[in-house]
Amino acid sequence: MVGGFSRDMARVDLTWADGTEETLVMRGDPPPDVATLESDRDAEWALLEALSRVDGLSVPKARFYCADPSIFGTKAIFMEFVVGGSLQAALDGGLDQEATAERFIDLVAAVAGVEPTQVPSLHCPPSWDDYIDGVLDRWHALARSHPEAQPITRYLAAWLRKRKPAPLPLRLQHADLQAGNVVAAPDGWRIVDWEFARIGDPREDLGYYNAYSGAVPPNLSQIDLDRFLRRFRERTGFGEDAVNPITFGYFTVLSTVTSVEGLVAASGSMARNERRGIPISFNTHLISIGSRNFLEAVQALEAAIAAAEEAA
Repeated sequence: MVGGFSRDMARVDLTWADGTEETLVMRGDPPPDVATLESDRDAEWALLEALSRVDGLSVPKARFYCADPSIFGTKAIFMEFVVGGSLQAALDGGLDQEATAERFIDLVAAVAGVEPTQVPSLHCPPSWDDYIDGVLDRWHALARSHPEAQPITRYLAAWLRKRKPAPLPLRLQHADLQAGNVVAAPDGWRIVDWEFARIGDPREDLGYYNAYSGAVPPNLSQIDLDRFLRRFRERTGFGEDAVNPITFGYFTVLSTVTSVEGLVAASGSMARNERRGIPISFNTHLISIGSRNFLEAVQALEAAIAAAEEAA
């Protein structure tokens, strides 16, 4: 199937013993030596089962799971087949962006409304500070893990720790929430590809969307950022002290750690002759592009913080 950047995806047309026909999507792992990113199918299946029971959250229904890789060549998740292309494809085809921005932020807010108790398979950190410090530690670890020096990553890790914002309640995060992971089905949009989901700060999905859509336009948040954030606050009940353009920018940088980890790990493994494949070598350019974008974002945020402090 088209899609499934990090996983192998296939459409499966089934005929059951009683003659009933059904179409499903099978999702599994590529061979380890060509995998661009790593994630856990057992954990993803446990989450999908829970999400299928959460009211107000639109996801394809989880159907069944084969944990034995000898049958399909991989652990295989089977889920509802949803007719419809991606929201990214619809936007590229001319879908009205202003109207779409409101529907999209409602999806982000619906994810942010899921309490940790509703997805018990996901680890819930003891506190917001524990969670954020853990993410910051991952940024610091990135600089130490690559075969070559990464001074920009070290700088970003130090800046992020210095500028920690006010906390929010811990909630569900999709952690890869962008238009390509939304199926724009005629009977309602569905969020797919939950492999990196976790419990954390709900502003991370906002920031990640901004970072991703800056590289893969259109960026719906930039049509009217104040309106975009205001709608998110209205849908979640979070205050303007916690959700504003400055925190939006902060989480734009912080939230990309999982993607950057995957890119850095893959390029490092290729440098050590442990992995191969065109996707890995092709995607290494994203590290340099991201570094430039992050530095520009930090400079803009420092100017905004200074202006806010002067006005106060």
